[in-house]
Amino acid sequence: MLFKNIALKTLEESSEELSRFTKRSYYYCLQKLFHYAPNLHCEEINSQFVKEYRNHLIELGNKPATIAKALSVLRNFSRRLMTKGVISENPFADIKIKRVYSHRQFLNVSDLRKLFYRFMEHENMLRIPERNAVRAFLFSCFTGLRYSDLKSLTFDEIKDGKIRKQMHKTGDYVYIPIPEQAKALLPKCNEGKCLKVSENSYFNKFLRSGANRLGISQRLHCHLARHTFATTCLSLDIPLAVTSKLLGHREISTTLIYAKYIDTILDKEMRKFKKL
Repeated sequence: MLFKNIALKTLEESSEELSRFTKRSYYYCLQKLFHYAPNLHCEEINSQFVKEYRNHLIELGNKPATIAKALSVLRNFSRRLMTKGVISENPFADIKIKRVYSHRQFLNVSDLRKLFYRFMEHENMLRIPERNAVRAFLFSCFTGLRYSDLKSLTFDEIKDGKIRKQMHKTGDYVYIPIPEQAKALLPKCNEGKCLKVSENSYFNKFLRSGANRLGISQRLHCHLARHTFATTCLSLDIPLAVTSKLLGHREISTTLIYAKYIDTILDKEMRKFKKL
């Protein structure tokens, strides 16, 4: 049985449980595998094949994070094949996929404050698409919403100043009390979509040009706002468990990644030695 045929069929069957972005990511990783082994049969997927595929990706010059993602997708589909009884042994039984942590950029509290006040005072300087992009970016900085959730957020999902929304990526519900800065960014109307969010590539283009007009030279992109929210929460001494809940993380270890970027947290905690 060709792996390509069953993998694509399995991916299609999983459409309802996967977000559009996750499905696209899986499809991209599968295409790389199909290019490497177009006639791969399911029974040929074993530990030796996985190791050879990993070496192939390394030789192509793929970054560690890209390799880890490609192998994780193959492992995911291998588990599905085992569940269906197509293969009997786990090809990843003796193979560990190392988790790769990339450096996450974010705006520090000072830069976030600067961008917020400049936008509130000079938003009329921006073209409408720039204004919409910077507004949505800042709203994400103060709420932690992902791009997909920013784009779909409606006023029906806001009640008593709190967001109650099912996240597009995971399907889990998130509860976020909206801070005053984010409330100031919402339009006066209370019907339909809360924010005007363009397609991702255009969004980032308008975001950067708008930020440049406001005197912000840092290269911004949509997901940087979520990183900014996480690190700002920790900088403001919001407990890690609460920050994790606001972000909608299933594992607190995912949120813990952000703590290593906040030097002020380390400084404050180490000052406790003075109590000795």
